[in-house]
Amino acid sequence: MRKIIYDDGAMAIINDDGKFYIRYDVGTHQIKIREDEISEDEANLAMVGTAEATRVLFAVQRRLQLAGVDPYVSNT
Repeated sequence: MRKIIYDDGAMAIINDDGKFYIRYDVGTHQIKIREDEISEDEANLAMVGTAEATRVLFAVQRRLQLAGVDPYVSNT
């Protein structure tokens, strides 16, 4: 069952039957929500505070870039 286990307004952590996802805004001028899978350790770290959540988001974006996916969305 899909359940939001953390939500600070800027990003959310979701547990979907043991898989963890981070939901965040990647839009530049308008809101564009993106959701990416993360590890349980990353989920726990992101829930600690803003600095840790930022590190997790940067790690996710680096992984996406290495996989050939553009993690950023331009709304202009």
